[in-house]
Amino acid sequence: MSKGLIAVILAAMVLLAGGQADAALSQTELADLSYQASQLFRQANEKVQASPEEAAVLYEQAILRYRRIIEEGQVVNGFLYYNIGNAYLLSGDIARAIVNYRRAERLLPHDADLAKNLDYARSRRQDQSVVPARQRVLETLFFWHYDLGTKTKFALAGVCWAAFCVVVSVYLLRRRWRGLRWLAVVFLLGAVCLAASVGMDEVHRRSHVEGVIVASSVVARQGNGELYPASFEDALHAGTELTVVEQRPGWLRIRLSNGEEAWIPVGAAEII
Repeated sequence: MSKGLIAVILAAMVLLAGGQADAALSQTELADLSYQASQLFRQANEKVQASPEEAAVLYEQAILRYRRIIEEGQVVNGFLYYNIGNAYLLSGDIARAIVNYRRAERLLPHDADLAKNLDYARSRRQDQSVVPARQRVLETLFFWHYDLGTKTKFALAGVCWAAFCVVVSVYLLRRRWRGLRWLAVVFLLGAVCLAASVGMDEVHRRSHVEGVIVASSVVARQGNGELYPASFEDALHAGTELTVVEQRPGWLRIRLSNGEEAWIPVGAAEII
């Protein structure tokens, strides 16, 4: 986890060097907050075994400073969310650790340490997600769509398109197809598929609001009110990931990973 602490300080320095014209905090204040947060995080790590309660207070103070950098300093950085997730994880708040790891994942899609910590946090929650067989098959067949980040797929689509143009140019110059025809088809299909995947990612991002249950437990109901019967035999617990299907005053209609839908109070979940 020390990697994240070092990285956030370096990232903050880079961002500060560029200036924050519209930020509510000055560059000096941002630098001070970054230093204070890293120091509090280090102190919490030193006390987490001997005095978990005192460590939890220090982690919370570090989190508050990281949040000020993001919200008041207008610094959007994956390592900041990563460190917030680490602080929540070490203080025992699995749900908010998952929330912030998921936020970091959008900015750091291929960070191995982040992926490892997110997997660990998910393994600690009480309700384990069950992925439908159909979804598992899709994720296996179209692994490149699910495993690669949007930026990576966009870059690869550009490479495939450039390669296709080169192959076509060679054909136009030499008028010899032979093996070039299939090579051109491969590159063209690669560019089209990757571009379509990028488009699907964007549509999903715009049309799907995702969240995580942060309440210790919540009864999911069949309607947006306490008088409606429970949707499931057991309550949902902290750390359960969901998609928000609909919002009404005080209530969220959610969809779980297995496709089931229900209503929960709006305060029971935090949006990613």
